[in-house]
Amino acid sequence: MKRLDTYYRWDGGNLILQLKVHAGAKVAAWGKVLGGHILVHVPAAPEKGRATARLLRFLADEFAVPTANVQLIRGAFSPLKVVRIINPGTLNDSTGIPPTAR
Repeated sequence: MKRLDTYYRWDGGNLILQLKVHAGAKVAAWGKVLGGHILVHVPAAPEKGRATARLLRFLADEFAVPTANVQLIRGAFSPLKVVRIINPGTLNDSTGIPPTAR
């Protein structure tokens, strides 16, 4: 049975994340799990896609992939986003995503 409160899932070697973005933070950082989303703080204003662009760069750095390997699936202008990480190179311990889930 699929858990509905999980903020991540694996699609082959790709990681799908459900995020809630807190724009305007002082630094980019992972936050706590809120239901079916994980909170991500980004230091960019929520205007003209700046926070989304900064989020994608943060995720690329965190998962050791090129920015092109981070795809926004849903939520371009919303704080609730769904993102695909293509073949993540590393898994950050603060996300709580187990490496054995692949």
